[in-house]
Amino acid sequence: MHFYESSVITTTDGLHCQVYGNEHPDDKILVKPKYIPTDKISSDSLPYRFISGRKMNRLDLWTDKDKLKQYIDAFTKAYPEYIFKSPMHEKSPLFFVIPKKNIERAYSPRVGLAELMSMPNKDLDDHLRKVVDLMSFLLKNDLELKDFGVTYSTLMGHYSPNMSDINIVVYGKDKFWKLMRYLQEAKHENLKWKTYEEWEQFYKKRNRHMIHKKEVYIQNMYRKKSEGFFKETLFIIFAVENPDEVWFKWGEEKYNQMGIARFKGTVIDNKDSIVRPGCYEITDTEFIDGDESCKGLPVKKVVFYSRDYCMLAYPKEKIEASGVVEEIIPKKGEKYYRVVVGYFDAYLSKRRDEEYIRVLDD
Repeated sequence: MHFYESSVITTTDGLHCQVYGNEHPDDKILVKPKYIPTDKISSDSLPYRFISGRKMNRLDLWTDKDKLKQYIDAFTKAYPEYIFKSPMHEKSPLFFVIPKKNIERAYSPRVGLAELMSMPNKDLDDHLRKVVDLMSFLLKNDLELKDFGVTYSTLMGHYSPNMSDINIVVYGKDKFWKLMRYLQEAKHENLKWKTYEEWEQFYKKRNRHMIHKKEVYIQNMYRKKSEGFFKETLFIIFAVENPDEVWFKWGEEKYNQMGIARFKGTVIDNKDSIVRPGCYEITDTEFIDGDESCKGLPVKKVVFYSRDYCMLAYPKEKIEASGVVEEIIPKKGEKYYRVVVGYFDAYLSKRRDEEYIRVLDD
């Protein structure tokens, strides 16, 4: 069974987790814990939810760093099987995993959406009716229902009407790009894109103002057609890779950490910038500052784990990236260097506010 990015898994320990990426170590699934029962560990700094008859903490990586670190330390002790030390990394970042033996149930976004679309309209509440109507609109793009899925709270059935977002996944990078081109021109009376003012509100969160020039950031986010409102409900459309189109294979590379630094370069390919982990291929790279051990390295890729950076930059645009610099040694081919933004452990230190990708305006 292939575990697609953004699928939802519940575990025998009661955790609700989101699959994180499309490549996984043997017998484990890379995930982000999304809802964690409070019987073993809990934190008042994290939001609480009542799900599946249990009091849960919702993991928020943007809460107070010190309290988040305390919580992750407690999580590591309470759930040691869910922490993974990568043998492919010289110095392993923080990875969360589910051992396959601990899977209680895997929820398929594709199967869930197909089930929902087969429901009689009279038996749908307002939220589910919006999902069905949104999908009916998206399917006018000549894609098929099997190319789509629905995830998060809608898939799990613990959404809040008039509050929860609609999260749609598209299977296949080519199909996702096709949908984005369609949405550039598509019109619907219930479709509204985020305004400049709404992107400005997003810009002010998570210290974006410390990194990005406001006008450039908002303009680059505004051109995205993966986030908008349908019948006044926020929807977000994600891309997931099919197994035959992943841009890297787990276990086929080794990663040596060179240091922390900032580089700039010109984007030559962004086709893999729509998935997670995502990637921009760059050329004409220049070292800006950081650890001297990184100076002069010919960085070829910028890799990110946060969806904030999806479709941020396009070919011929210049970007600046700050993060962990790694030497990549593939089993086949020549070694190269990359900058990685957003490993989970970055959220536990000052790197949370210092790692970024931004588009340059020159």
